[in-house]
Amino acid sequence: MSDQMIPIAIINSRSETMVVASLLDAAGILVHIGGYNHAAVSICPLALGGFRLTVPAFQHVQASAVILDTPGFGEFSYSYALRRAVVKFLLLWVGIIALLAIPRILYDPEFWIPSLVIIPLSVLGIPVNPQGHSEYFLDVSGEA
Repeated sequence: MSDQMIPIAIINSRSETMVVASLLDAAGILVHIGGYNHAAVSICPLALGGFRLTVPAFQHVQASAVILDTPGFGEFSYSYALRRAVVKFLLLWVGIIALLAIPRILYDPEFWIPSLVIIPLSVLGIPVNPQGHSEYFLDVSGEA
């Protein structure tokens, strides 16, 4: 029986990480979440390599079985809700800037370019949520 920790998953989403870790913990499997403390300071855990879930070597087969028996495992669908929210926010922001810039364009046409340059620059401040497939390193052989 080895006490070596073996990676079972690298997950980009904090919520998926917590669900899988709680699932394994509820099954009595020791699980360690690597990189969990970076979630509070970084909006993009993907840049740090995601969250690494590790389990002891002697529980790797059991952990793999628990994850494989989970309903919906392996199904992935991209969520467009964040994209819609960002587009709505940008349209509102462009509308506000345009309402402020149009009177200036009509009153003083030679200074309209600096007013409109703000619009594309404001896009740089919007946080993104990268979504992608998680990597699982499961033992499908069933041998300990």
